[in-house]
Amino acid sequence: MPFYDLRCTECKSEHNISASMKEKSEKKISCPDCGSHELETIFRTPPAVVKGMPDFACSNRGSGCGSSCPHAG
Repeated sequence: MPFYDLRCTECKSEHNISASMKEKSEKKISCPDCGSHELETIFRTPPAVVKGMPDFACSNRGSGCGSSCPHAG
């Protein structure tokens, strides 16, 4: 069964719930906190990882990285 990220429209709590597509479409899933069946899907954008892109998190890049820096060569 797939997992769904759902938000309760009554109490605003968010949950990751395993349920069948039929249970979701027929609103048979209830909020674990308040029991409401009014749940909406939360759409999240997965983080993008692109190979070959520079690591901009390193503030020392290009100015003499320290030995613990992944850019140190």
